[in-house]
Amino acid sequence: MSGIKSQPNRVRQCRRRDRRLDLMQLLGPAPANAEWEAEKAGWRSFVMGNTNPAYRRGTKLHQAWQRGYDGASRSTDAAGSML
Repeated sequence: MSGIKSQPNRVRQCRRRDRRLDLMQLLGPAPANAEWEAEKAGWRSFVMGNTNPAYRRGTKLHQAWQRGYDGASRSTDAAGSML
């Protein structure tokens, strides 16, 4: 009986040791976030003096662009914060 009880524990321990992390997957490039990119574009547009967004009015990307533009307009050092 003692051999049968110890077998499942041994299997569980082996599984724990076999776990490995794929560092290339963890440290690789992340998928692009369109809203974040649009918000950054709005910030850059304010710094460069462009007032026309490239996104359709009412879309999520236009709203994100506007958030970035408005955030840069409220900033005391928009160009310095952009870097």
